[in-house]
Amino acid sequence: MKNNLEILIGHLNEDHKNVLRWFNNNKNNLVEKWPHDESLNMLLATKAKGIYKPKNLKYAVSVRSGLKQNYEDILNQKNDGSFKFKYFQENSDIRKRDLEYTNRAITQNINDVVPLGVIIQLKPKPYSQYKILGLGIVKGWEKGHFLIQSLNAE
Repeated sequence: MKNNLEILIGHLNEDHKNVLRWFNNNKNNLVEKWPHDESLNMLLATKAKGIYKPKNLKYAVSVRSGLKQNYEDILNQKNDGSFKFKYFQENSDIRKRDLEYTNRAITQNINDVVPLGVIIQLKPKPYSQYKILGLGIVKGWEKGHFLIQSLNAE
């Protein structure tokens, strides 16, 4: 019997599935340096943008919240590791949300209920540290924030 995650990602390509499985398997882990896995055929995230959307996919694969940013992200995490995350869109003008391809991609995640990975930077360079929150489902958009809730993939 398939678990919730496998049902949600069943229609995705194998590389995308493997990245999402990585986020699920590494939830609540702390990693030093930039998160990566050499065995994957796709990046987990990009340093260039907070929202990672590979050019060959219609969905965002991950979001990351850094220490130095122009946007206000709001994380509410419980002791059990579950979270609610208000992730501010790319483009500070909320009326121009859909001008950014990354924001349009997350809207596809909402429409098709495709999870994405969530990464939070805890410490800056040169001793960078990141927390892998795991997978989230983007539930909607409100006043410039994408509303992401942790996925219980069991």
